[in-house]
Amino acid sequence: MDRSREIVHLVASLIVLTVAFTYPSLDPGMMIIVAFGVGTGFLLHELAHKFTAQRYGYVADYEASAMGLLLALGLSLVTGGGFVFAAPGAVMIRGRKVLYGSDEDRYWNSLQSAKEFAYISVSGAVVNLLLAVSFFMASFFVSHGFTYAILMTGARINVFLAGFNMIPFGPLDGAKVWRYNPVMWFLIGVPSIILFLFISYL
Repeated sequence: MDRSREIVHLVASLIVLTVAFTYPSLDPGMMIIVAFGVGTGFLLHELAHKFTAQRYGYVADYEASAMGLLLALGLSLVTGGGFVFAAPGAVMIRGRKVLYGSDEDRYWNSLQSAKEFAYISVSGAVVNLLLAVSFFMASFFVSHGFTYAILMTGARINVFLAGFNMIPFGPLDGAKVWRYNPVMWFLIGVPSIILFLFISYL
């Protein structure tokens, strides 16, 4: 994908998610706060997928999904901001298959490919968890105010993105991780759920 087109897709997804997470308020101040959480959570999540895939030698680009964008906005509107479908697009991975073995005895190592895709998939949630914990810990060192709101909103959005993407269903990251190694899924999925529940009740 052309780099400028990828940037347009990222910006469009960022705007849609910001509106979806802010609704029904849509207060400019609140949108700035939410944009920080979405900007760190969504952008760094997708970039983690992209850079991890590139590390394994794949070609990887983010592409927004028209259906994903509509679901993000639609479900937020229908539920009054109660639920956001946080999958407006995905990093598309292509362009490389690895051959293993000698020239005369090459074979496709499906286990190695499954491992690579599991690590690519889990990388986004790991980034979100690290950001959520960092923001939450940083919130202890500021007074209740604008900075505190930014940090706690960033923590909530990041831990939500981690938990949502680790759902072991359909095309979500969690399904790929679960298929490869359920233990890996538990190490990331369970802390995401626990931290989300804890932060949500603060």
